[in-house]
Amino acid sequence: MSHSSITDALIIGGSHAGLSAALTLYRALHTSIIIDSHKPRNWVNTPTHLTTGSDFLAPEDMREQARAELKRHGYTTFVDAKVEKLEKVSMGADGSPQVFKATDSNGKEWVARKIVLATGAEDEFPAIEGYRECFGQRIFPCMFQFGYEQRGSERAGLLAVDELANAYFATALAEDGHKFAQNMTIYTNGAPDLANEIRQSLKTPDIVVDDRKISRLRPGSATLSETIVEFEGEEEPVAEAFIVHRPRNHVDGTLLKQLGVEMAPMGGVKVTPPFNKTSVEGVYAAGDCASMKKIIPEAMAMGAYVGCGIARELPRRITGNSIQGIVNGQA
Repeated sequence: MSHSSITDALIIGGSHAGLSAALTLYRALHTSIIIDSHKPRNWVNTPTHLTTGSDFLAPEDMREQARAELKRHGYTTFVDAKVEKLEKVSMGADGSPQVFKATDSNGKEWVARKIVLATGAEDEFPAIEGYRECFGQRIFPCMFQFGYEQRGSERAGLLAVDELANAYFATALAEDGHKFAQNMTIYTNGAPDLANEIRQSLKTPDIVVDDRKISRLRPGSATLSETIVEFEGEEEPVAEAFIVHRPRNHVDGTLLKQLGVEMAPMGGVKVTPPFNKTSVEGVYAAGDCASMKKIIPEAMAMGAYVGCGIARELPRRITGNSIQGIVNGQA
């Protein structure tokens, strides 16, 4: 297996973390392959508000701009596929050095010196009819990201279910929502004990608790974000200007298990800063799959540090890369 047939880094996931890693790598004359199935966690593609210089840009527009920048320099190859198998293999008969081989959903094999896991995370929506259809446009997981546009609302709601079925978190996020709405209602969805616990922790009279069982959420028509809350039985539905709820999420562990990568106690990939190495030598992770801080700047920063870490571990005596950069398609 020749130097030219091996890429320096195989990046699994082509969103903000993976693109940032590729950017840093090319600046050090390193090649990379990004394999991406194009299923970002922000599939709603709501505008970005917490990334300096990108306010109101759609995340997909940001990614497309980053891809165009990388394509200009020739160090990054983009593959539209899903990685289905990852393994560590020997480069030669002597068993050394070792490289990684990935097989994608098209049956094509790719070989790299390093692996970057930038696979993101997947949201788990609560079992409430209509939730998925309202999420991102009417149900907001973060008031720092979505609240400003809702300022001046008369009333709004918070779903104290799943991850927010906790008095501390429900109260904290309701206080966040209350900055933009005159009145807030915390819905415990048929959990009276939780409702009583939350009532005891509240310090704001404009925030109340409703323990009725919700049957459905549906879009309203008064505003773009209005949500109608319907209850079991014949009770009158309630119209909220918006709903606050942060769903659970999980990381797909299929590839992690194949390589034996250790998971963190709270979920996600366990990494060691600053370069975000995993428990497996040569494997790095960045972005939502390896951080509880699931925002674009965090993903970008982690990806950049991953790129630095890989570059430091791949001197020219190992890669054989040209100091002239890409020449006739070869690094």
